[in-house]
Amino acid sequence: MNPKPVKLSQIKHHWEIYLFILPVVILIGLFQYYPASSGIFHSFFRWNGSDISEFRGLENYIDLLKNTEFWNSFKLAFILGAWNVIKMIPALFVAVAIHRCRNERMQFLYRTLFVVPMVIPGLVVVLIWRSFFFEATAGYLNRFLLWSGLFDVLARLDSFLNWGGIFVEGRMPAWLGDPRLIVTACIVWGFPWVGSFAVLTHLAKLQSIPKDIYEAAEIDGVGWWTKFTKVELPLIMGSIYLLLVFVIIDTIKDAGMILALAGIHGGPAGNATVPALFMIRKAFLDQQMGYACAVGIILTIVVMILQKFSTLVMDPESMNARQRGVFRGLMVLMAAGFLAWRYAGDGVQNLTVVATVLIVLSLPYEWIRLLWPSRPQAIPVHHEGSGVSPMGESPGDRYMRRAFERHSDPVYRALSAAGSWLLRFVKHAYVWLVLAFAFLPLYLMIIVSVKNNEQFYLAPATITQPMFWENWQTAWDMVTPTVANSLFISTSSTLLTLGLALCGAYFFARLRVPASGFLWNALLIMMMMPAIANLVPLFILLRDMSLLNTLAALIIVGASGGQIFGIFVLRNFIQDTPQDLFEAAEIDGANHFQQLKMIVVPLSGPILGTVGVMHFIAAWNDFVLPLIVMRDHARLPVMVQLLRMAGEYIKLWGPLMAGYAIASIPIIILFVFSMKLFIKGLTEGAVKG
Repeated sequence: MNPKPVKLSQIKHHWEIYLFILPVVILIGLFQYYPASSGIFHSFFRWNGSDISEFRGLENYIDLLKNTEFWNSFKLAFILGAWNVIKMIPALFVAVAIHRCRNERMQFLYRTLFVVPMVIPGLVVVLIWRSFFFEATAGYLNRFLLWSGLFDVLARLDSFLNWGGIFVEGRMPAWLGDPRLIVTACIVWGFPWVGSFAVLTHLAKLQSIPKDIYEAAEIDGVGWWTKFTKVELPLIMGSIYLLLVFVIIDTIKDAGMILALAGIHGGPAGNATVPALFMIRKAFLDQQMGYACAVGIILTIVVMILQKFSTLVMDPESMNARQRGVFRGLMVLMAAGFLAWRYAGDGVQNLTVVATVLIVLSLPYEWIRLLWPSRPQAIPVHHEGSGVSPMGESPGDRYMRRAFERHSDPVYRALSAAGSWLLRFVKHAYVWLVLAFAFLPLYLMIIVSVKNNEQFYLAPATITQPMFWENWQTAWDMVTPTVANSLFISTSSTLLTLGLALCGAYFFARLRVPASGFLWNALLIMMMMPAIANLVPLFILLRDMSLLNTLAALIIVGASGGQIFGIFVLRNFIQDTPQDLFEAAEIDGANHFQQLKMIVVPLSGPILGTVGVMHFIAAWNDFVLPLIVMRDHARLPVMVQLLRMAGEYIKLWGPLMAGYAIASIPIIILFVFSMKLFIKGLTEGAVKG
């Protein structure tokens, strides 16, 4: 259903529909567009957040172009983005392995199990890795290197390649304390890097492949690798590319995980500083608010260019000859820029590196073919007639005869059966191995939660007696008030988001009235703009409105940003609603409020549940904004409290892990009651996309 156009002369009959979008416009305008505009304005000043002392013009931006630390932060962001692209490979193989399971019960079991790690908040996983795996003396990563013999190999490589003594026999590397290893730690954490969202998205795409294609491939005798490269991979490239773009963009604009792993200073020597973390440090440690606003503007421009460029290249076949020529010209310019980087100073070097990586990482396979077009294949010459070969046998008959002969051979059948059994074994073993790694943080969290410190240092990963269940009581006393705060914030923000998003989606999906196109484009712009880029002017706005250190600030800001995604999803759902229902309601004299109540709301239950679950999880896991805004310990959300507990010098490991578990319980309960709804909405959306 396309929005029904309404002329200006007819707007008096539909004036009430503007009431649906009014709260959305107020919230987005006040807490999204105003901070963005304020950031642009103050980026031209030397500003400390209290007064505008000096107009600097473009000097903030010029200083940024000369700032090596700033460009190194972008360099690190693209390095992490490239590694995050590589980390997508295990999730793809897991999805293929699950898809090829012939037993539907096993498929359902695997899908359910891979959702469970998604329940654990990402901050908790980071803190577990920081506590258990990266610990220098007895960390699991160093233990694994010693047990497997890889440490000796790394020590020899260190000596041969002159790494500077990172790996030396008799001395364990400090992953988070060595400036040469901190970036490696930021890459390694989370192994095997299998995200539930990626697995479910790939799996949904794979399940949409017709069975006839697999049957034809089996008759033709293709192997498992050929089946993957020639059948499955080409048909799911759309979802792979979409996830790839999301991964790169999220890496560039994210600072939360690096902040939790390396601290606000970016680890030793600041080597783990990403652009968003650099901006936060300049604003709240150095009090250079105007300078930080300039960082946010550049970060926004980079992300928006990447998103826009990615949207354009999603459909390369639609380009005409002129556009393809422009593309080739851009590639030549980027090659020239690379040469300039090779022989010029640091400023040009860093600028061209960022631009080159920005474009190259955005290229899909089809655009690469535009640069290196394949040679035309020789066209086989057939004899005249109705497709019959010189031997008097049609190609189809010859194909069937050879397939029948191949499957009639007993040796071929025996080898095929043995290979099939071996592949099934490897497939299930791989899935269970990945699941074991995925559940390891949850296992450690539960096991350590009933230990005292002595038991933890002696046997951290095994069950020991006696069990100290009083750790849970200690953790309950420390965490419960913050859990209540997070429940209130997440629930209120979710309800407000769903109400506003449903009204806004109805406005855009139902009618095309004056100003609706302008408002929709304004909404799309906010979808592309990274929220963290506006953090500094948003902080000043909340201070001026006396909302600092209040739960209302987190609720309103969360709803203002969350409704943008909600409107985008719900609009498509409302547009798919049959037009006859609305026409019948109009004939009965129902106004827009009644149509929303009687038609849209009853039909929107599943999609509202999916959007609500996703927003609740996002609000629960958010800790960057609360870390900046909240000061009163009694009002902290649970994630900020966990970060404070993990940063204490003297740790009680049992209560600490019990606190992590308590912080995860509300999300686990939410998934228990909404798992079926969430998976259905997620997989159906993936198939539809």
